Amino acid sequence: MADYLSCTERETKEMLERIGVKSLDDLFEDIPADLKLKKLNLPAGKSQQETMEYMTELSKKNKVFDIILRGAGSYDHYIPSMVKNLSSRSEFITAYTPYQAEMSQGILQAIFEYQSMICDLTGLDVSNASVYNGANAAAEAMLMCLERNRKTLVTFDNIRPDTLKVLKTYASRRGITVKVLSCKDGVADLALLKKELCETTAGVYIEQPNYFGLIEDAEEIGKLAHEAQAKFVMGCNPIALGLLKSPAECGADIAVGDAQPLGLPMAFGGPYVGFMACTSKEMRKLPGRIVGETTDHDGNRAYVLTLQAREQHIRREKAFSNICSNQAYCALVASMYLSAMGPVGLKEVAEACTDYAHYFAGLLEKEGLGRKHKGEFFHEFVTESEIPADKILRALEREGILGGLKLNAHEILWCTTETLKKEDLDRAAEIIRRVK
Repeated sequence: MADYLSCTERETKEMLERIGVKSLDDLFEDIPADLKLKKLNLPAGKSQQETMEYMTELSKKNKVFDIILRGAGSYDHYIPSMVKNLSSRSEFITAYTPYQAEMSQGILQAIFEYQSMICDLTGLDVSNASVYNGANAAAEAMLMCLERNRKTLVTFDNIRPDTLKVLKTYASRRGITVKVLSCKDGVADLALLKKELCETTAGVYIEQPNYFGLIEDAEEIGKLAHEAQAKFVMGCNPIALGLLKSPAECGADIAVGDAQPLGLPMAFGGPYVGFMACTSKEMRKLPGRIVGETTDHDGNRAYVLTLQAREQHIRREKAFSNICSNQAYCALVASMYLSAMGPVGLKEVAEACTDYAHYFAGLLEKEGLGRKHKGEFFHEFVTESEIPADKILRALEREGILGGLKLNAHEILWCTTETLKKEDLDRAAEIIRRVK
């Protein structure tokens, strides 16, 4: 904790003498006396040992599950120890926004590497430093799609509910219409989409895989969007990109998503990091920061902040976004994870997630929990059963298993990741078998 200790009395005295005042109180003499607190009623401090004991007792209130079968936007993946150890170094966890490039070459390079990896994952040309989370990234992408006479975003009711809420929140104060179409058997209804696209459509947003875990016909959706002169935005699970076609291969203009699966723990819902990438044609609308690589006057490699379409750097009325801070630390963790896994490792994780999901879906079907949708899926799927969902989930919880997410009285959204074993899934199926 040495980095966080305040000034010594000697240092404080030297600073006061340098600026010509006698005490700290003199610095605040312009503040009326009746506005100043006479005393802070703070509890007595605790020693490090006492603090650890207190936090340990507090942690016992948590419910820790042995097996997690729930996803729905926050996923339990294995995090290599290298990622945890390196990202805990003090020079990383104390780093702040790189306002002065000459003093921030390390963090700028880290962000540049993150952007490069996101471009590799998505196949697109440019990535920004990061935005708050996946839902926020989707909303910012919607703003990038807007044109003078095009103020409608088309999406489907099979995207993540939190993302849809954020889209509508952004749209509510900007004169934007978010048109939510009904899906067909869990996936986008292409015939309905073609019918609804018109001259006011600015963009089409889908998720791949979608909220129900199903694989969309993204290439065809992209073609329909472009035929209507609209932008095509794909929300992506970054782990799934280890197996599926990249957004660029599907014709996406913008790709967004949440990088939480890339080395970030579930952590009660955050902090996470939204990623954004786009084609070169769209890059001047990309919000937040973009770090670029260049050379200094001696010809050495150097990094700079460039193309900052944010209100702090350009005239507010010209800004495409009011995103101010970024998630640089979370982005750093994601890039460490991708470096540790590499292309082969990422693909192996994606394959394990998919294999376990298909195996578990087969087990559940034998127990009367059939899949609601029959399309191809990644590592999430929805089951429906005559047995109440609450009854199934309570039975699993009693055995230390966090079951899927209840969608309604008889439907559950399940998820598997590489952290599971075949024996875990067999055990869960056996518990469900006993539920009547």
